[in-house]
Amino acid sequence: MNTTPASLGYRMPAEWEPQTAVWFQWPGEHPGTRGDLSYQMQMEKTWLLMAQAIHEVARVEILAQSETQAQHIHHSLQYFNFDLNRIDIHVTRIADVWHRDSGPIFITSTEGKVAITDWNFNGWGSYPEWAEAEGHIPRSVADILDLPVFTAPIVSEGGAIEVNGSGSLIATRSSVINDNRNPGKSEAVIEQALKDYLGVKNIIWLSGAPSEVCENQLGDATDYHVDIAARFVSRNRVLYAWTDNESDPRYPYLLRHRDELQQSTDEAGKPLMLVPLHLPCDGVYSIGSRHDPILGSGSGFTDASYLNYLVCNGIVLLPAFGNRHDSRAMETIAECFPDHQVVQIPVVSLTAEGGAIHCVTQQQPSG
Repeated sequence: MNTTPASLGYRMPAEWEPQTAVWFQWPGEHPGTRGDLSYQMQMEKTWLLMAQAIHEVARVEILAQSETQAQHIHHSLQYFNFDLNRIDIHVTRIADVWHRDSGPIFITSTEGKVAITDWNFNGWGSYPEWAEAEGHIPRSVADILDLPVFTAPIVSEGGAIEVNGSGSLIATRSSVINDNRNPGKSEAVIEQALKDYLGVKNIIWLSGAPSEVCENQLGDATDYHVDIAARFVSRNRVLYAWTDNESDPRYPYLLRHRDELQQSTDEAGKPLMLVPLHLPCDGVYSIGSRHDPILGSGSGFTDASYLNYLVCNGIVLLPAFGNRHDSRAMETIAECFPDHQVVQIPVVSLTAEGGAIHCVTQQQPSG
């Protein structure tokens, strides 16, 4: 489709707006360790807990690697007494679990229509085998739902953008304005694509961090996605990741992000109201070896952030790390979403691989 979504009245809704469903890619064989199901064994409890909470308030749409895995998922959900009328399982080609990034970004129109945007997933610029296996997913989801698809003229991922639904977007330069995604494209060209395909007007850039720092020091293979840095909780109220520990390797980047947010405004030109969300105390470290080939060579430090939550129809799924800041994070989130139930989900095994709840889910807004 040559016409841009924005010109047709489409926008990306905020995450706290009504949703029809949440999409997952179920963990299975890791692409780096074919035939080894230890990855699935580590992850599956987290997926069951997420699905259990979500299917009470929205449909759950699951992508499975094979018919055999689909049968396994069905039997597991049945065994744990899930309402299977609220869950669909679709068999398609998937490499891993990061559906926020490889999957579609949904948009809605002023007329109540829903459409899909495809952002040309290229494996975060570092994993071409992921891109080859999963580049089809936005269109495959569109086929399942019989929705139109708009293909953006740039490369990005769902975890790289955060919107307030009324015209503002936050992103990090290191993940979007990066030669491993968009070589030769200027900031102006990238901004115009974000505006045209997500219906935003005001873009707030955070610096992020260099790739080598993310991978070797911060436990992050996404070049610092925004969903571990800053999230909208209302039109101009923003939660930002923070630590008082100046020896934390993330501290200089968090300080810069705070300064950049303090200098920014919403789409109406009003200053942002900033709320710190403290990171897990002293960090979270992976246990044992990692499956991720890039992160596996690092120190074991992870990109654990309570910001990697999901909002869905009156609930917030909040990462829990078994850390003494877990309760502090729950209090902050509850204060920011007073009409929501906060459900903590243990995610240490997932975070060791480079993400948390937001990274592996994608909300489908209501029309």
